[in-house]
This record gives sequence, C-alpha cells and structure tokens, in this order.
Amino acid sequence: MPELPEVQTIVNELNEKIKGKVIKDVWVGKEKLIKNFSVDKLKEKKILKVSRRAKYIIIELSDNYILLVHLKMTGHFLLGKWKIENKESVPLIEGPIKDDPYNSYVHIIFYLDSGEELGFSDLRQFGKMELYKKDEILNLKEIKELGPEPFSEEFTLDYFQKIVKGKKTDIKKLLMDQEKIAGIGNIYGSEILFLAKVNPQRKTETLSDKEIENIFNAIKIILKRGLELKGTSMSDYRRLEGGKGNYQSEVLVYGRKGLKCRDCNELIKYVKIGARGTFYCPNCQK
Repeated sequence: MPELPEVQTIVNELNEKIKGKVIKDVWVGKEKLIKNFSVDKLKEKKILKVSRRAKYIIIELSDNYILLVHLKMTGHFLLGKWKIENKESVPLIEGPIKDDPYNSYVHIIFYLDSGEELGFSDLRQFGKMELYKKDEILNLKEIKELGPEPFSEEFTLDYFQKIVKGKKTDIKKLLMDQEKIAGIGNIYGSEILFLAKVNPQRKTETLSDKEIENIFNAIKIILKRGLELKGTSMSDYRRLEGGKGNYQSEVLVYGRKGLKCRDCNELIKYVKIGARGTFYCPNCQK
C-alpha cells in the first residue's frame, strides 16, 4: 500500500500538472470505486488544489467540494490519453503508461478542459473515491482519528515518547498505527527500525529513552529520503507519468530476505508482525 512518500509524491505531481484545470467529463468503468456520489457532480468543477492527510489524497474542487481518494493497495493516478473499447480503457500514448502492465487497469478517467486525461489505475479495485462538502471532511471519523503527521509541529520527541510509553505493543505495530502517527506503513516501518537499530519485535515498554529518540530521528530521515526518491515501486505504485519511484534501489532491509545486511553481512530475516511481513537484521537489530 502506498505510504506517505508515495502519496505525497502523487499530490505534488497532481498540483503541478492539473491544479487550476476543470473537469469536463468523467468515465467510470468500475462503479465500485465511486462510493457515495454520482460523477455528474464533478462536471465543470475546477481543481483548486491537492493535499494529503496520512494516506488520503484530498482534491479540493470549486463550489466547496472535496474529492477524497484512498489508493489502498494498488491504486494510482496517471496523466495520459485513452480510448474506450468494449467498456475497457486502452492507452494511446507510447511509454510506461502503455508498456508497464501495472498501469493497464485504468477504471476511471477525468477529462480536463486542457485536453488532458487523468486516469485512475487500480488492479485489485480496493481504492475508493468519495465526494463531500468541505465542512464535512473534518468530521469524518477516518480523518478525525488520524494522528499527527511526521513532519508536523505536533509530532515532537515528547509526543513520540508519550505514545511509545503509553501503549504496550510491538514497536513496528505502533509505527503503523495511523491513530498515533499518520502515513507510515509496512515498507518504511521496517526501514525506520533498521536505521534506528531496534528489533521490530521489541515491546514498546522495553525501549530506552535513547532508543526512542533514535527511532524518532529515523522516522524523519527515512521518510525524507523516500520523498527525495519519489517513493518505492517494488510493487504497483507508479508516478503520474507512469514511471517508477526510486527508493527501491536503496532499501535497507525491506524485501531483502536472505540477502546480506548492508552494514554487517548477516542475512536479512523475515517475520510477520500483525499479519504484515517485516524485514530486519538479526545482528544489527538484536
């Protein structure tokens, strides 16, 4: 599932490419992705800006509307051109949107006044789009219950120490708890703990103040690096033009089961924590 670096990369690119443009029409091939509205409500709406909250994409439209998008496991936006044949989208532009199979599941297309088309590709069709009035968005349970953003003023070392010491659980589970910290998932959770040299199975109550500080610092470092490299494309995630992010080229432990640790040459191990695959070095993260 795309995490903070991937979602923020998409948000940045959407702001650069489609901000200020008007939605003239919408084609929907899979109605299940549209949750609580008719797409006719999107017609003639101007895209004012795009932002992020945790793993949600928030598209602010004219007339006080918000299009709330969650990519879930395999959703991503693409800017291109398609034709519709037998109720399926067929890409028309050469390049990664046409050549990369991960981009071939475009089930929604927004036709913009610029002549461009914004597609939404989603292999597993778990993604969702919902339409709300602007004042409704703040009262949504899934938004209200989110924890602070890792780069926000609210996310301080003092705050992090309090949530670590206030809940008895595996530290990896805590990092992925969206009600405690917004935006961290499976990939970056493993990466953060390796950089901090803390075993992902460690119970929060056993962590020293120094270890907590190391994890706090690692959160900032790893997420910043993920953003600089435009996200991780080890699976379905793709950027707006259909290309991959670059963080996968320098992952520390994630997806490296059986390979040598970059720091000590011990073989990277894999374990499931909370039903999520987790990677770590048994020597560096004892």
